[in-house]
Amino acid sequence: MLHPRPVVAALLLVLVPACLGPADRPASSPGPPRARLALSPFVDETPKGAGPLAEGLRLFLQEALAREPTLQLTRRPEERPDLLLRGTLLDFRPAGDQGPPVLVTELGLVDVRNGALVTSRIVTGAGPGGRGEGTALPGPLQHWAGTDTERILRAWLASALVGLREGVPAGYFVYDASGKAVRPLPPPPPMAGQRPGAPDVSSGMVTPTATVTAERAHVREGPGSRHPILRELNQGEVVQVLDERGEWSNVRTSGGLEGWVPRALLTAPRVPLPGGPPEEMR
Repeated sequence: MLHPRPVVAALLLVLVPACLGPADRPASSPGPPRARLALSPFVDETPKGAGPLAEGLRLFLQEALAREPTLQLTRRPEERPDLLLRGTLLDFRPAGDQGPPVLVTELGLVDVRNGALVTSRIVTGAGPGGRGEGTALPGPLQHWAGTDTERILRAWLASALVGLREGVPAGYFVYDASGKAVRPLPPPPPMAGQRPGAPDVSSGMVTPTATVTAERAHVREGPGSRHPILRELNQGEVVQVLDERGEWSNVRTSGGLEGWVPRALLTAPRVPLPGGPPEEMR
């Protein structure tokens, strides 16, 4: 015969939660705060134009961000994003007879309140990302389904998501799962003023050099794709590397022009030997 006390206790465990009203039940965890951002159209700055690739990359990233738990992708104006994600396609060479495929982009986050650049990263198609993994390629990218180019497209997406998770400053993660702000936003970064000054390189000082690896590289006034283009460098040109800031290198061309170039479009800086030519030109 069962003892009555264990039976009564078991019934209480079943019946008491059901009798509790909504206000009496423990609140579910809202989850970690999320950042709210919007995605703008990608800009194609490749040497020969990449056709539908820029729009395809935007759609590919948009579909992935819709499933991203830490970033809230806004789609309507009333959702009021705090960050605008701008993508720039810098270089693209699909798989072919001239070598392995190449994909280089820049992803920049801009504070919507004043248009200031928050962070900027160069994202390439290098890294893990097997063919056919994940969701299907969006329409503009279907042309490369089943090819070696698909591998770099998927590797790019994986790197872009990691870059965004790491690149969004912690202060912008302020919304819970319901969209309610749980803390105030940080003050927006200041707008860039005059062109950043290059370090003073005195005569006789050994300055590292680097070589342009892309077919075309834009020299800009500042470290970011929003800055005006000063001139264009061709593949194989050698520049002096004066400084580095994030994913950008401050360079001086052979004609004396100073500006900023994405680091991914240059070889690693090398220091010339005293009294001799630069190491990569020997």
